[in-house]
Parts: sequence; structure tokens; C-alpha cells
Amino acid sequence: MQLRKLIAGIAVGTLVGLVAAQILVLVASGAGAAGTWSSANCRGTSWGLTSLTRAQAQSYAAQADREGYEWGGGCYKLNNTDDTPGQPDSGGEGADCSGFVFKTWAMKNAYGASGFRFWEHEEEVHGPYSTASYISCATCPFKLLNSKGYDATAYMDAFVYNSGGGGHTGMIYMEGSGGFDYIIEAKSDDLGTRISYTDYRSQSAYRAMTRKSWMPDCYPRCM
Repeated sequence: MQLRKLIAGIAVGTLVGLVAAQILVLVASGAGAAGTWSSANCRGTSWGLTSLTRAQAQSYAAQADREGYEWGGGCYKLNNTDDTPGQPDSGGEGADCSGFVFKTWAMKNAYGASGFRFWEHEEEVHGPYSTASYISCATCPFKLLNSKGYDATAYMDAFVYNSGGGGHTGMIYMEGSGGFDYIIEAKSDDLGTRISYTDYRSQSAYRAMTRKSWMPDCYPRCM
């Protein structure tokens, strides 16, 4: 009788232990699936736009200065710090270089789509364009410029390169001199999104690019 109770007790204890272990696995799995920075912080939205000026785009881009970088990402918290610095996070803060241009230029989230859309910084969206797209898409709402000279570009145009499967793009925040400009870009996990004085204009790998359909900065009060 005592042996039977002992065996039954061991069986019940084993079952309880297995159930508890399964619960822990489920909880851990759920935390991993839902515990990314972006899932907790990206609550933005978007809406259609009929116009965008360079000044509006510059103001939008400036808000992301000193925030994070995320390859394939697209959400900023706007607290003047990189919330997920120094590592290739899955679901971390920030956009990558091509996604940052996509959001700043207010393009639609469909390849080659016409018209424009405003994306809040807190909206998690990368857009359909890579650096290769910016160079090769002839029907998209942007185009390459024939020259990289100061007389051919304006602020909030961009420089882009793509080679061997890699590439980068950064926007002119303010034009400089001697081949240099203040460039705003989603740079890297270590550096985040930043404004820096850089010579992309002088580097042969980079080409100049502009968004189509900029409205003049005086809009809607232009004479």
C-alpha cells in the first residue's frame, strides 16, 4: 500500500513538473515573439499628401537626428537618443538609409506608385525601395540627376550608390562647399541616424538623385 502511494506520488509530481516546464516554454516564447522594441513603441499612422516642400521634408528629417538605425526598419521614437544602439537588432529603433529617404520623401508603400503619403515617425514602415531601386527605377517618384554639381542639386536631394549587392544613400540637409555637404542619413547600428559634414558629392561611386514633384517652399502663397 505504501509502495503504491509512493509510485502514485512520483507520477503526479512528474506530471506537475512537465506541465510547469511547458508553461515556462510558452511564456518565454510569447515574450520573445512580442518583446521587440518596435512592438512596444511603434504606434504611428499615415495619410495621403497632395504636396510636399523641401522645407517640410528637411524639418521631418531633422527630427530623426541622433535617433537609431535599423536595417529594414522604419520607426523612430524621437527622444534624441538611440534606444537600441550598437547591434543589428531585430525590431529595433530607426530606419535604414533607403527607408529613411522613403519616409522623408513621403512616397507611397507600393513600388512605382504615383502620389505621396505622410508617414509619422512612429509608423513602422520601410517602403518598397532599396538603394538599387533608387538607381534603376525609371517610373518611380524620383529620378537621377545628370550632374552632382552644386548648380544641379538642392537641399533634400540625395546621393546614392549601389555596387556588388551593397549600397548607401543620404540626403543633403544643407549644401556646403568644396565637394562637402551636411548630409542627413540613417548611417549604421553604431552611428544611428545623424547629420554629418561629408564628401559624398566628391565620391565617384555616388550619384545625385531628386524626388519628383517638389512644391516650391513658398507654396501655397507663391506669387
